[in-house]
Amino acid sequence: MLRSTVSLLVALLAAPASAADGACETGVRLFPTPGATVPTNVQLVLEGLAGDASRVAGLVGTGELALFGGGDAVPVTVETAWVSAMSRAAVRLRPTRPLSPNTQYSLGLGRALERVRLLNDTYGDNTPRWRTGLAADTAPPTFSARPAVSEGLYQRTANGLTRTLKLRTQVVDVGATYLVVTMSRTRGPAMKQQYVVPVVGQMATLGHDPCSGSFGFEDGRSYALKVELVDAAGNHARASVTLEVSAPKPAAGPGDPSPR
Repeated sequence: MLRSTVSLLVALLAAPASAADGACETGVRLFPTPGATVPTNVQLVLEGLAGDASRVAGLVGTGELALFGGGDAVPVTVETAWVSAMSRAAVRLRPTRPLSPNTQYSLGLGRALERVRLLNDTYGDNTPRWRTGLAADTAPPTFSARPAVSEGLYQRTANGLTRTLKLRTQVVDVGATYLVVTMSRTRGPAMKQQYVVPVVGQMATLGHDPCSGSFGFEDGRSYALKVELVDAAGNHARASVTLEVSAPKPAAGPGDPSPR
């Protein structure tokens, strides 16, 4: 079952979108951002964009990754998490035992991700590392302000189309948090989309650029969102939030039909 699941993920991501001039951003991102202080029971999220999405999805079940710190190596279990409809994949990295407190750990990316570009490289050396705090985090995060649409962007360039929505929210937690968003059209048949979106400065951005993205939108369509809040230790908020949003669309000209 595990092998067939990985094969399906790789097949879904085998042909990423590309910009007209080939200038696609490929590489990986990590959550929490390298350089952050994390709890001793941290669960990392590793995301691959565009051409590197299938490589990240293919890590599931390989046992290649480990965290190194304090003269110790902690093996990491790679779990299937999320695959977007727009050439992105994210997996959850769960250390097999708690990390030591007040210790700097680096993540060895393994042979599968040799020479991959770390897109949120805090230190400039392509080596992701964090420092642990003094204890584990067992308290669930909470919303102090419900997520709501802040602004939308619709932009067509020579490279292709970008459609994004920004959700503004306020969160109470000791560290970094992210949203697990499940999205479906409010009218008509459509497969549900689910993906992970970090909260950065009270904002979470959903959507896609010409090459990849977290969600695929259609112009002006209405979507229902279920939003779950999760922190860096994998603690889930006790309640999710639902809301309805409209996808960004171009300004309508005279006689332009409305989306159905």
